[in-house]
Amino acid sequence: MINLNDVSYQYNDAAAQAIQNLSLSVKKGELVVITGKSGCGKTTVFRCVNGLCPRFYEGEITGTLTLNGKVLSSMRICDISNIAASVFQNPESQFFTTDVLSDLVYPCENCGIEKEEIQERLHRVTKLLSLEPLLNRKLSELSGGEKQKIAIASVLMLDTRVVLMDEPSSNLDYQSVELLTQILVQLKSKGYTILIIEHRLHYLAELCDRLIIMENGSIVREYEKDSLRTIGNDEFHRQGLRGLHLFQNHRNTLPAPQRQHEDEPLVVLYDIHFAYRKNTEVLKGIHLSIYPGDKIALIGKNGCGKTTLGKILCGLKKEQNGTFLLDGSAFHARVRSKTVGYVMQNVDFQLFGCSVYDDLLLGNEALPDKENRIQTVLEKLGLSDLQEQHPTTLSMGQKQRLVVAASFLQNKRLTIFDEPTSGLDYGSMQNVCALIDSITGKTNASVIITHDYEFILNTCNRAVLLEDGRIAEDFQLNGTMQLEYIFKERL
Repeated sequence: MINLNDVSYQYNDAAAQAIQNLSLSVKKGELVVITGKSGCGKTTVFRCVNGLCPRFYEGEITGTLTLNGKVLSSMRICDISNIAASVFQNPESQFFTTDVLSDLVYPCENCGIEKEEIQERLHRVTKLLSLEPLLNRKLSELSGGEKQKIAIASVLMLDTRVVLMDEPSSNLDYQSVELLTQILVQLKSKGYTILIIEHRLHYLAELCDRLIIMENGSIVREYEKDSLRTIGNDEFHRQGLRGLHLFQNHRNTLPAPQRQHEDEPLVVLYDIHFAYRKNTEVLKGIHLSIYPGDKIALIGKNGCGKTTLGKILCGLKKEQNGTFLLDGSAFHARVRSKTVGYVMQNVDFQLFGCSVYDDLLLGNEALPDKENRIQTVLEKLGLSDLQEQHPTTLSMGQKQRLVVAASFLQNKRLTIFDEPTSGLDYGSMQNVCALIDSITGKTNASVIITHDYEFILNTCNRAVLLEDGRIAEDFQLNGTMQLEYIFKERL
């Protein structure tokens, strides 16, 4: 169904090939997963298969690529989209309207499908993904995970026989990943051909027919399904990759600090309320104290208000009721950004420079010893060789590391990270863990909005569970049992 024969691709203005002499075959009905370190060429393979390289992402391609027996270079984009549908890493890049319902039906309308057929598909897909509560919502109001579900639903609406997915689980809570797994099982049972680019492998270990590992633009290893059952997490961690088993052999590598009773909180939230629409409260009386040295994992289901709370903490949103105290004094939303940093979920919104180096220099021109500090953080996050590249040419994982690096240079009293490990391999995740630890130290604090279980256990000393607009649990991470239970039963 999908065949790449000796395919190489080099983006315009890139110094090296993104993929080189790559040969890959995905048979009809197979589910194949490609993984590898950030920047290894996975997404370029995805773009070559769906025709975006070189039609949209310009560059030079060599070799032969066929889809359903047809040479891809001779096919129009509309012909490709009738065979293969794509879920992109950034769901916002595939939205064309402003509300959920319009966006779900748009692909079918664009293909000239009859109205009755569109309605039948809409009913089926909405039920499959439990999207009924979202149908009348604006896309701008959705959480990152909810947007991811809409992007997946849009692809299912097209009902193509080939499904391509780039990091489909990156913004999803645990239960939504379980739902995605069930959907993939159904598609596979019906003979769909599925190619998934992914870092988080735990939900695919029992599902995929083959797991392919890439390095530096080439395929270096390939595992059949049966062999994956005998491989532990350690083997993949040694390769800098995420483990196959989410709840296996984890330990909290950064033990929770023993807070002294005389410590005063850095930030106190008292009875915080917020609503996007009248009579629809997102936050319903948040009470939270954040102490110096805290690295808090803010967890909860998609759409529970985590990002909204993060935006209130940094001043991008203003609470409608309640009190925000910093060092014991009231602190207005307008001036919070001077003390509170924020790393957004969509990293493209925070990239402004003409190069990686310029992006880190921006706003830090007066920083003491700025050159050494910039070079140090570039080295820590493995970006030194990319500092002259334009940020838009980076992979999603590299962009993620860049915005984390920028937050390190700002050295704010409190930093909010919204899904900072989305699109990161295991090695890059560990580098981000170390950097967040450095940012926090003993006098600052960090709040990390995340669904990443591995990351939480490597970094955080405390977890706060948000449910129905309120804090339902707040506990120290002295072990894995309570967190594992919450992930399995309440996320």
